[in-house]
Amino acid sequence: MSELLNQRLRRRLAALQDEGLTRELPRIGRRDGVRYELDGKWVTGFCSNDYLGFANHPRLRPASFASLDTTDAAGATASRLVAGDLPAHRGAERSLAALAGADDAVLFPSGFQLNVGVLPALIEPEDRVFSDALNHASLIDGLRLARSRPTILPHRSGPGDSDGPSWWVTESIFSMDGDTAEPALLREFSDRGGMLYLDEAHSLGLFPAGAGFARHHRIRPAVLMGGLGKAFGLAGAFAAGSHEVCTWIRTRARSFVFSTGNAPVLAEQARLAAEMLAGPEGDERRTRMWTNARLLAAALERPPPASPIFPVVIGANHLAVTVSRALLERGWHVQAIRPPTVPAGSARLRITISAAHDEAQIHGLVADLRSLLQQFGLSLADTRPPVEPH
Repeated sequence: MSELLNQRLRRRLAALQDEGLTRELPRIGRRDGVRYELDGKWVTGFCSNDYLGFANHPRLRPASFASLDTTDAAGATASRLVAGDLPAHRGAERSLAALAGADDAVLFPSGFQLNVGVLPALIEPEDRVFSDALNHASLIDGLRLARSRPTILPHRSGPGDSDGPSWWVTESIFSMDGDTAEPALLREFSDRGGMLYLDEAHSLGLFPAGAGFARHHRIRPAVLMGGLGKAFGLAGAFAAGSHEVCTWIRTRARSFVFSTGNAPVLAEQARLAAEMLAGPEGDERRTRMWTNARLLAAALERPPPASPIFPVVIGANHLAVTVSRALLERGWHVQAIRPPTVPAGSARLRITISAAHDEAQIHGLVADLRSLLQQFGLSLADTRPPVEPH
């Protein structure tokens, strides 16, 4: 044991507490849709990414796959380049590529692992790189590992003309603000030969036939990152693109090459979820989710929503935590999001909507939120995120 390290970390943790930046794991117990036990108390959750309620779907539970030959082994046993490439992986990748409208796809255990492996594998030293100012931490770290020196674009702005090979790295739906990239700018960049790296973690599955933002808006990214932990209700991620792109990723993305393959049951879940998202049940759940999103937007006195994500910007770290805890006492679980997840001075409650919420839950949350904000001299209008130009 290193007492020096313990002393150092105690000082750092105390400093974080003074700044209102300490974090704790919410202890979740039994679940029933958007209702679950938190520290022994039943609450209604408004902060998960399970936008379509697939996480509780009986067909996607691991027990449903127990009789399949592909799940005879609990794990892949090795890197897929050694002895871990299984029929379940290949089946999932075919279904995911079809959902993304791409030629091929490559499974990864997580979206973070994907971004920090794929970006360094594809970006070359002479390439120009443009990155949105509010990109996810995994994209930022991936660009650091790529040893690129990206030009940071104002949020939702495009890179304009550029000489030579160029990349634009951006999310389609931004995870903390809930706004979107501008489709016309994405399409223009891609159409003129730019290499678009589009992170679709929060958008894949939310548009008709299970499409993401890119396919819905007829945008052809060079690389599409799809997350399996949001609309899919699972865990993991995949990269989609041309056969050449995916072959290179399998060969040179270090986080793929040097990792054990996804567990077979997770791959089977991903395949089935992709097929369900593209079918009638996916359509029905999307309709419910967008209906709920519009209902929540109206209750929050906001325009029609672009996504299921609704930031309620408080500003101060301690106040965001105080409001979050007060909501929890009233039976609503909405986490306070603070730096470094969001910029300093923009601590917020990140409310997310699901197909599994009902109208009474939505109105109940907003009524209690409005009352609490008034206690601190705030209104719903005060908590809107800044409007960024298209």
